[in-house]
Amino acid sequence: MSLRWGILGTGNIAKTFAKALQVAKHGELVAVGSRSRASAVAFGKDHGHLAESQCYGSYDEVLKDANVDIVYICSPHPQHHAMALQAARAKKHMLVEKPLAMTQRQVEDIVAACKENGVFLMEAYMYRCHPQTQALVNAIRDGTIGDVHLIRANFTYDGIPFGPESRLWRNEMGGGALMDIGGYPMSLARLLAGAAQGRGFANPKEIKAVGRVPSDSKVDEYAMASLAFDGQVSAQLFVSILADLDSAVEVWGSKGSIRVPNLWRPDLAVLGPVQLEVKKHGEEKQVIAVPLSETNLFAYEVDAIADALLTQAKLECSAMSHDDTLGQAAAMDAWRREIGLVYQEDSQ
Repeated sequence: MSLRWGILGTGNIAKTFAKALQVAKHGELVAVGSRSRASAVAFGKDHGHLAESQCYGSYDEVLKDANVDIVYICSPHPQHHAMALQAARAKKHMLVEKPLAMTQRQVEDIVAACKENGVFLMEAYMYRCHPQTQALVNAIRDGTIGDVHLIRANFTYDGIPFGPESRLWRNEMGGGALMDIGGYPMSLARLLAGAAQGRGFANPKEIKAVGRVPSDSKVDEYAMASLAFDGQVSAQLFVSILADLDSAVEVWGSKGSIRVPNLWRPDLAVLGPVQLEVKKHGEEKQVIAVPLSETNLFAYEVDAIADALLTQAKLECSAMSHDDTLGQAAAMDAWRREIGLVYQEDSQ
């Protein structure tokens, strides 16, 4: 069985997701919606071989299409809240691109609406569904490096070439490093801190952070955070849209360390191999390759959702559960408060 997908948006991430649907085992693209029908038709022709009747000039028309089981919401961040609520009222299951919404309050609204309307909801942290991430979690749970003491996770890239008009550099569009990529290291730190304690995730009990938020753009160029979890687990996180630096993940424990050179986008070989590098005290480094049945990162996400909905008959996915998303929203709001990053949605 397969889920029939509608995509709400025609940007770059929508194109990437459409390609994943072409190779996923349990998903197919049946509709696309855009604010411009011409854009939707062009997208459907290039990325899904859709008939023009399956390409809509509004998001609402996709939600009214009885052939659509689930929608992928990948519009600009500030639009997620309204679109997710609309999808819930239309009784459509949904995958919402991260961040699920701009604030913890908005995330709570969406989770509540989905539960009230009996529809599936997942925040789209696709790396959570990948075998490399599961291998790392298993190594932590199995005590490969003993008791976990420190998690260090970075995610950076050079966003300057996009220019000041890009949504990346505009506060009203939810721009900045934290909203664009900060959720990755935060969600991973929470995942691994939980694994270290035999749980699905953990929420930090303390967050201290610094960052740079220029007065002209009002978006963060970079941000650093130190997190404290129960079990004496700490984390150091760094994100930046100023430069393309090392984006590896490292975990230190009482018996050694694990380094993952390319955790966020293991589908892009140029960013590094898909492997765990384990270094135990007094031993040579061991490189553990992660076997893959598929190279498309997003296809794993599609099939994980199909398994949750069609096989397990669940309205959430264990890769990123509702409670996990709620904890993530609280942690990200706390990080923003620490560096003085404010959006108009904070006052709504």
